[in-house]
Amino acid sequence: MLRITKETHLKYFKIGDERFNILSKQWNSEFGLVKADKRLNPEHEFINDFIKQKHSAAVRILRDFEEKGFAWTFNMFEEEYQNKPKITKVKPFIEARVIELNKQGKYKSADGLNECLKRLENYYPNFGKLYFQDIDYAFIEGFALYLKNTRKNRDTTIGIVLRAFRGILNEAIDQGVGSKEAYPFSKIYGATKVYKISKLEKCSNKRFIPKEYMIKLVEAEILEYHLNWARQMFLFSFFASGVNFKDMAFLKETNVETKFLQDGKAQKFIIFNRLKTDAGISVPLTDPLKKILIWAKAHTTNKNEYLLPIITNNKLTGEKLTNHINQRRKRLNMHLRTIAGKLEFPDGLLKLSSYYARHSYATTMLRNGVQVEKISEALGHTSIKTTQIYLESFGIDELAKLNENLLK
Repeated sequence: MLRITKETHLKYFKIGDERFNILSKQWNSEFGLVKADKRLNPEHEFINDFIKQKHSAAVRILRDFEEKGFAWTFNMFEEEYQNKPKITKVKPFIEARVIELNKQGKYKSADGLNECLKRLENYYPNFGKLYFQDIDYAFIEGFALYLKNTRKNRDTTIGIVLRAFRGILNEAIDQGVGSKEAYPFSKIYGATKVYKISKLEKCSNKRFIPKEYMIKLVEAEILEYHLNWARQMFLFSFFASGVNFKDMAFLKETNVETKFLQDGKAQKFIIFNRLKTDAGISVPLTDPLKKILIWAKAHTTNKNEYLLPIITNNKLTGEKLTNHINQRRKRLNMHLRTIAGKLEFPDGLLKLSSYYARHSYATTMLRNGVQVEKISEALGHTSIKTTQIYLESFGIDELAKLNENLLK
């Protein structure tokens, strides 16, 4: 309880829930806080921080009254002290976010959020009447069970939907209209019971990124140069049929050649021989790759001697050059893991590395309808040779068409 005294009168105000029902042996009367003893008070740090915040708020209100010369009353203090945050309904907030994403050209993200809203409305018909204060642990747990048992969604799909919804709750809090008290996904705001989305994910043994997360990686706004560099290099490997990082480093303008398809249409390809096996590789130069190469030319680290900004010292040769590329790859993997954390990828993808690119490519091709026998050996293997054999089995017309539609 918070005690406020004015002249010869005093009044008590409740500052918390049942967690703040403290016994006398738990209380430090000298400092007006609970004793910093985990045996007596397991949550003493949280409780004391909360008490300090409430005390500071009360002091700030009383000081403001004095500065303004108000002859304040307990009722006036109570109105200020218990002032409720602005209440906003959840559905309009989501709808506004969808409009914003569409304006930004992030159509996939907008569609995903729209789908999340539809499922929320199916689960709770009166969802349009709910405020952020209504979205607590019980609501999320019920929603997840509905997705699993009624809609028969897989855990991965449920995780994607809940992450999208969690993003909305985070944005609402950042904008000052969400509810920290009800927030169900973390203990950061004092919740005693939280819903762990990570328990749904089963990607720990997989070395590919599901399509939904690949799209998120493509559409994400990444302002830091080193992280954007890592994203661009990873996406180049993905869109270039899972090309190895070292092979990427040595690509030059001379590797870009024009071939003619059966219909007579000219198509540019990146053509090179694998350093490891000397096998010939032809990669259709699709629109995503063209955009990355334009970015790479503007951010060259080698005076455009190479297509990509990987090698930063043109004078290096032999073992020193190999070591340099290996160090650049380590840096790439470090940045990719930072990106995975920033984009809130599931636990199984937090150790993202360049190796995931070719498996993601092969898996996406599989889901795009490529015959299983052509790519099954490429999934889960450490050698890129099976991927090469699989790619070589296609004619250049078929390969060009498939690469053009990877994430569509």
